[in-house]
Amino acid sequence: MLFAEPYKKVEEYLIERGRGKYEERPYLDELINVLSSDSSNYLVTAPTGYGKTAISMSIALGSFNEFSKSIIAYPLRSLIEEQVDMFRKLFDFVGIGKDFVGARYMGRHESPYLIHPVTLTTIDTLSLTALGLSPEDMYSVLKGLSSEDWFKNLGHYLFSWSSVFSSSNIILDEVHSMYDTSKSLSFLVALMDLCSSTDVRLLLMTATLPRSFEQALSGRVKVRRYTRDDDPKFFDERLHKNYRVELLGLKGYNKFEIIKEILLKNEFSKALVIFNTVEDAVDFYRLLDGKKILIHSRFSVEDREAKLHELRALEDSPGKMVLVSTQAVEAGVDFSSDLIITEIAPPISLVQRFGRFLRRDEKSGRAFVWFEEDGFYNDTYKVYNADLVKRTIDFLSGNNDVNLHVGYDVFLDHVYVDPPTVDNRLINKIRNVFWDLIEPSKSALELLIKLEGSFVRDGYLVTVVTDDNVEVNVNYEYLLKLKRKGLCVECTEDKREVLLRSLRGHKFYVNIRYDKEVGLV
Repeated sequence: MLFAEPYKKVEEYLIERGRGKYEERPYLDELINVLSSDSSNYLVTAPTGYGKTAISMSIALGSFNEFSKSIIAYPLRSLIEEQVDMFRKLFDFVGIGKDFVGARYMGRHESPYLIHPVTLTTIDTLSLTALGLSPEDMYSVLKGLSSEDWFKNLGHYLFSWSSVFSSSNIILDEVHSMYDTSKSLSFLVALMDLCSSTDVRLLLMTATLPRSFEQALSGRVKVRRYTRDDDPKFFDERLHKNYRVELLGLKGYNKFEIIKEILLKNEFSKALVIFNTVEDAVDFYRLLDGKKILIHSRFSVEDREAKLHELRALEDSPGKMVLVSTQAVEAGVDFSSDLIITEIAPPISLVQRFGRFLRRDEKSGRAFVWFEEDGFYNDTYKVYNADLVKRTIDFLSGNNDVNLHVGYDVFLDHVYVDPPTVDNRLINKIRNVFWDLIEPSKSALELLIKLEGSFVRDGYLVTVVTDDNVEVNVNYEYLLKLKRKGLCVECTEDKREVLLRSLRGHKFYVNIRYDKEVGLV
């Protein structure tokens, strides 16, 4: 399949969209040629801000022109919200029309069963549909699970399978999110094997690829790593961004005071302040005056989209502004700061966060990475593995000149020393779903329940409805917190029961009001 001509159209669109500011990317030019001539699975790395979305857009357009479909999957919904508009405008720009592009994830249902010629979705929704458990069928499959009539729990599994595995290309963007757990990595391996059996090309893209993770996929994918030789101009421009990473150990009781003091004492145009929990982000945001915006995962779908539009407007306006966020900012939010103050996180996350720092023409800035000295608890630091965080602190304490835009492989390999675990038993269970031709949906559902509601992540999302009738997606741990505070009478502490009710489409009513400015706290 040839993508050179579609890529030219994508470049024309990006030039018009950027009002002539689009810069050529030699590395992408080469990738397009490679992907056109070789139908193998590829794992591609490119720095944050390099524009690898152009690859996804070119493949989607090229596949459409040859009467094939493409699925582009992202780890988080917030990424899709940014990308759908771009894909649709591209298809309008080339005269095809935006209606051929659809999105499907929790809260957005434009492409049921991922049927659009170009569908943008989440890894979660892709995993469900690939195993015959399309969200559209979940209720009937669950209902049939307790019925003596076996045929009632089939759903439309053959349609789901064919929708996924009749695609010519499946693209997993920001695939580093699947390195986090053995479960997600094992599903990725199983998906690669299934795609190989059905002649679907899989393209994986990321800005961060530790050598230990590359080894886990050995033999299933060709790896194309970005190096300076691929684009010396871009590499050197990013390499010469002028900053040092200042590592700070703070106490929980005065961290906000110190972070606010950093904001007051430093000159900046746009500042980015990142916390590892929603509660910390909200509490700090409330302490700030002036032009500010808050982004995290517990906003309604409508308000999350509104926040991104507001961010565009604030970024283009004169004067100082502060963006306060959680890990949600890592998910492709197109923002550039000249002051970054971020809580510690493993390198994969830090590189993504620094992708929102000196992202454009800025030449220099200040960068602070802080950690809460009393934030370690057993084997965790907030939401992260404690060992990974400690190795990150160890590296940064002796390498404050590390560049987190390009050339950071040594940092990645220093922290991610242990090869990730691939669960071959889980891979076999996923494969076996396709051999159970009598009740495959039941087999897939039982496996999903055993994996606590997701094939690819540790937690799962439930929907709550607030006193003022706003729907927000939250995780089980947050629901449990509301239950223990007496703010959710109908909630149960039985994790399996919460899972089953959520899968049936149940929404939990909570006695708390929603705040459009700070979300659900």
